[in-house]
Amino acid sequence: MAETNFVANTTTVDAVWLNAQDAQDNTNFPYLTLTAAKNVESADHSKTFGLNLAGGFTVTLPKISEVTAGWWVIFRVETAPTTAYIITEDTGSDTNVLTGGFSSAELTDAAVAAYTAAATQVNLVANVAVIGDWVKISTNGTRFYIEGHTNVQAGVTIT
Repeated sequence: MAETNFVANTTTVDAVWLNAQDAQDNTNFPYLTLTAAKNVESADHSKTFGLNLAGGFTVTLPKISEVTAGWWVIFRVETAPTTAYIITEDTGSDTNVLTGGFSSAELTDAAVAAYTAAATQVNLVANVAVIGDWVKISTNGTRFYIEGHTNVQAGVTIT
């Protein structure tokens, strides 16, 4: 059997980042465990938040006007909630700036799959969301885009 060597056919290029913030954060993706309500700030860019209180709580995103294109955060269920985890836009300044949807390990009814073109909040549902469910929220500077995965289809609602 012939051996193929691809090394001779490669080209090395300098890394290109979307913005200076991405270049700075590429080597350090910070983590923070949450056990109480939090107001996320633009400085939380690229942070993963572990949701760790069975009693649930609300997390408020920054105003869309305070973040730049390329900003993102991740929320991961690390303690299954008995009261919902709610991730909401800043309702004092933003209205229905969340767009996106979720994949699910269980698709029982495609008609109720979690997707929306314009919403205010993401709910990780009490007694249904499980450890490992996650939500990523990113922006182009004018909207927040949501994506994520839930083990059980009913584990996430978008309203």
